[in-house]
Amino acid sequence: MKYNLKKFAVAAVIAAVCSCPALFANGLDNRNAIGMYIIGAETPVGGIQYERRFTDIFGTKFGTYVYYSSPKKSETPVEFNFTVEPDFTLFETSWKDKVCSRLFAFGLLGYDYTMKNETHWDDKTYERVVDSTKNQHSLIAGAGFGFDFIFFGHLSVPIQFGFMGNINGTDPNVGFCAGTAIRYSW
Repeated sequence: MKYNLKKFAVAAVIAAVCSCPALFANGLDNRNAIGMYIIGAETPVGGIQYERRFTDIFGTKFGTYVYYSSPKKSETPVEFNFTVEPDFTLFETSWKDKVCSRLFAFGLLGYDYTMKNETHWDDKTYERVVDSTKNQHSLIAGAGFGFDFIFFGHLSVPIQFGFMGNINGTDPNVGFCAGTAIRYSW
């Protein structure tokens, strides 16, 4: 009796999952996504990201990050970056509409601003004193490839890698970058 009940329960769960097409919709049909991202390099960028797919081949992502704290409590009280990342689909596939994947090439262009304070500790007032403030502006550029995995029709997890550079006027650099994100797509 218990064996038949277990078989019936397993069959009922399988039937419920297979009869719910919204759970396993094709994630490649989604045109929008929003979530968090990070791309690590010499100067990492990250924050909140919105993706818009205009066609099956072309889309773009917009990302931003903003940080503010008291100038006396932090050596970098203001940080801000904004990135635009167009991408081009090279190959896409779907495994029975349960897991979808997409290979893409991307370019990246962005702006990064950081306010840096030089401070020292004042023993008389027991506070941190700001000696000087320096504003650092950087242009960010990069390119590479990535894989976007879409689970259950809506959970987008891209992994990307390539090269990214910083041009800040005095000390430009270029190096390897790698990034990931987690987004909800619709």
